[in-house]
Amino acid sequence: MPSSSSRFQSPGSIPLPEQTNTWLLEAAERLGIPSAQARAFSRSAQLSLPGLTLQLSLWQTSPVQQWVVLALLPRPNGLPVEVWSELLLRSNCAISAMSSSSVSLNDSGDAVLVLRLISQPQHQREMLADELSHLLSVAESLVAGATALQDNQGGAPGPVTTAPRQDERAGQQAQAAMNREWHRPLLIAALQHLDIAAPPFEQILTVGVIQANGRAYEVIADSDHQHLLISTPLPTSLNTATQRERALLANLHLMMLTQAAVVLAPHGSALQARWNSTGLDGQAFAEWLLDFGQLAESFMQTPAIRPARNIPWTR
Repeated sequence: MPSSSSRFQSPGSIPLPEQTNTWLLEAAERLGIPSAQARAFSRSAQLSLPGLTLQLSLWQTSPVQQWVVLALLPRPNGLPVEVWSELLLRSNCAISAMSSSSVSLNDSGDAVLVLRLISQPQHQREMLADELSHLLSVAESLVAGATALQDNQGGAPGPVTTAPRQDERAGQQAQAAMNREWHRPLLIAALQHLDIAAPPFEQILTVGVIQANGRAYEVIADSDHQHLLISTPLPTSLNTATQRERALLANLHLMMLTQAAVVLAPHGSALQARWNSTGLDGQAFAEWLLDFGQLAESFMQTPAIRPARNIPWTR
C-alpha cells in the first residue's frame, strides 16, 4: 500500500494549544501506541500507522471549540476506481449513521475519513481514545471490504447466506427499540411548528417519515436518547464513476460545515445527517429540517420526489 503521509492535507491551520499535549498523549497510550510514537503524536497531532495516517486539527475556536480528525486511507493497489468509490459511498450509509463522521476522497483518489470529535482537551478528554478507536475500526472495515472485492474481481459470485436466526432476547431488544419514547414530544412539537397534524403519541415509533414541502424525510431515533438520524432522497443516481467521485469530494466539506453526508443507500442516493437534540426543542428541529431540505435541493438538477419507504407519520 503506498505511503499516505505525503498526501495528507489538514482541514485547518489553527495552531494547536499547548494544553493538548497531555490530551493526545493519554489517548495514544490508551490505544497502546509505543511510547516514542505516542510522544511524537502529542507534539504533532499526526499519527502514522501501517496504511493509515491520522491528523487531529482544531477546526474552529468559536462559538465553541470543534476538533476534527482526518484519516487518510490509500486506495488499495489493483482495486478499480469505480469499485472503490462505490464501496466508500455504500459504507458511508452506516459510517455517518453511527457518529458525526463521513468518508470522502482527496484529489489523489484516496479515502479521507473525517470525524467531528466530541472529546476536547478540557471536556470529556477521556473519550478521545474511544473516538480514535472507532475511526480505526471503520478504516479496518473499509480495508476488509476492499480486500474482499479484490478477491472477487473476475471470480464467480460467492454463495448466498441466510441471516442468522434471531433469538428471543434479540427479538425483545428490537421490540424495545421500536417502543422508544424519548423523541416523541420533540417530534410532535416539530410537526406543530411545520403546521402538520401530529399523529397520536403512541403512533410515533422509532422510525418514521415526515412529509414537508414536497420532500420526504426519514427520521430514526437513536438509542442514546440524544440524536435523530435523518435522511432524504437525492435524485442523482450516482451510477457513474464521475458522479460518485464528485459526491465523495463534496463529503469532506459537507461533514465539516453541515454535519451531513451523501450516501448510497439500498434504495438509492440520499443526504444523511445526525441531529443533536441536546438543549434544543421541536422548533429548532423543524427549522433545521427545512434547512436540511434546502441543502438536498441544491443537489437537484430537476425536481424529483421518491415515495417514502416507511409508514409516514404525516400524510
